[in-house]
Amino acid sequence: MLSSVHSANDIRIVEKEARSLSEAGHEVTVVARPPRPGDAGRIVFKLIEQPSVARWKRPWVAGRAAIALARASGADVVQFHDPELIPFALLLKSRRCKVVYDVHEDVPSDIHSKRWIWPWMRPLVARAMELVERSAARRFDAIVAATPAIADRFHSYGANVTLVRNTVRLDEFIEPTPTTKRQRQAVYVGRTSFDRGLVEMVEACAAVRLPLVLAGTIGREEQAWLEKSSADVSYRGSLGRAEIATLLNESLIGLNLLLPEPNYLLSLPTKLFEYMAAGLPVISSDLPKSKEIVEAAGCGIVVSLRDRAALLDSLTRLADDPQMAIGLGLAGRAAVVGNFNWQHDAAELNDLYQRFASPGAAA
Repeated sequence: MLSSVHSANDIRIVEKEARSLSEAGHEVTVVARPPRPGDAGRIVFKLIEQPSVARWKRPWVAGRAAIALARASGADVVQFHDPELIPFALLLKSRRCKVVYDVHEDVPSDIHSKRWIWPWMRPLVARAMELVERSAARRFDAIVAATPAIADRFHSYGANVTLVRNTVRLDEFIEPTPTTKRQRQAVYVGRTSFDRGLVEMVEACAAVRLPLVLAGTIGREEQAWLEKSSADVSYRGSLGRAEIATLLNESLIGLNLLLPEPNYLLSLPTKLFEYMAAGLPVISSDLPKSKEIVEAAGCGIVVSLRDRAALLDSLTRLADDPQMAIGLGLAGRAAVVGNFNWQHDAAELNDLYQRFASPGAAA
């Protein structure tokens, strides 16, 4: 498992994929940035230090270091997780190593939301990235796609694609019951940012006098804005998996108010599955994929962020009717048990590696 961007305690890379492959009997080495998880199990970790160079040089310096560590491991298969590693991964492929590109995000769409890229350049950069991925895709042994939309795009390039969604491990969450005691508070877990609905969440909860708890990383601008707010908001910082499970178990409503950024439209927000696994009813913005999941599961309320009255009404209804909230939450838990849990996606990943291990598997 190779990344020059993600840390060695990344949830998808380590806690889900690496641990599942290790549990299936594979010898797994993770090459990534510090820190590493406290419980390494049988996984070997090789850490990449942050290079002290200009920002534009970092991908090349970190990429060379990552590839050197990957080659030193003597791995039969390298699964890499960052688009900036594509040139280095092609070099590995030329040396007869099996190479898998794990695509977490729709990178061309995501570029349109990058504020550090000049607006007039974003379409050009997005198009260039799409061409890079298109040209490289069929040269890799497999593409592991985190969403159906990403899988469809790489299928159109003629690549060998396996869908491995970023769903949740049920054993990380406390199983809810109709008698679970919950506090009258809304919760949001994940990266806290303006494009993920920070302003909308804070202002809506303040308007209906509902306490809001935030957990996850936060940018400097968002932190400064939050500190100026007089709303009843508790920011818990980055929490461990057990702490997140406890926070969700004691909360009443899970918020998923992502703005309609290109990369979010067809994404599968992991926080959505985490709320559902914990038995929390969800209030979600009406992005196509999020709306489809919430409505099919019957686990919450979908609102347009342009309709502030509807958002406030949804918060009030769930906060004032705990039995309704519990019913929606249990429906979400059932949907995760039946479909959106990591057991299903781990099986897809293990099947891919089993094919690699089969006699005569193509390199």
